[in-house]
Amino acid sequence: MIILLASLALLQTTDPSSAPTDSAAAQPVESELTDTATVDRDQVLAGINTYLNSIETLQSRFIQIAPDGSFAEGDLALSRPGRLRLDYDDPSPLRIIADGTTVAVEDQALETVDRIPLRSTPLWWLLKPEIDISTDADVVSIEREYGFLYLTVRDSSGEMEGQVMFVFAEPNYELREWFVTDALNEVTRVSLTDIQPGIRLNPRLFVIPEPDDRRDSRRGR
Repeated sequence: MIILLASLALLQTTDPSSAPTDSAAAQPVESELTDTATVDRDQVLAGINTYLNSIETLQSRFIQIAPDGSFAEGDLALSRPGRLRLDYDDPSPLRIIADGTTVAVEDQALETVDRIPLRSTPLWWLLKPEIDISTDADVVSIEREYGFLYLTVRDSSGEMEGQVMFVFAEPNYELREWFVTDALNEVTRVSLTDIQPGIRLNPRLFVIPEPDDRRDSRRGR
């Protein structure tokens, strides 16, 4: 179940020969998934930016499929900028919290917490205060199929290796799922269901518990 942490922190570098050239980036990107559909790159990126920046809060269920085919489900809460929480259903002991600066992966069974900087994970592309995909990341491809847009990006700074493919539903560019390719060239898929934007969320959901807090919670204090 730690695969999500690996997918956040360890991403695989894509083949440089597959990266778009500057001249190609200036042209509409032809879909690799259909024979006739083309994508207006600037229009699509503007629409995605507008949608993502419009999100203040969001609540949903999620389904995570690991590279070995195993899956987990749970609840997602998002509060932009910077905050996200994933509560996994039993029997998984995992809970993941981003508090604006740090992503903490808590294993409640082992009583351990692994922390990584939020800016070093792909979550930063969704949670940063002002999102501009074209400047925040290198756009590898934009593809269209059956009412969905597939945006593949990689880190332009070189700090994160690999790539992430985000899937948006047209015509309003709602985020539906993402695929993370990790350093082992394995793919983790996270899909969102029962999406509810604009939900009032308790700010304490996004507080990373300290060790004493976890002990007190188990004692019922």
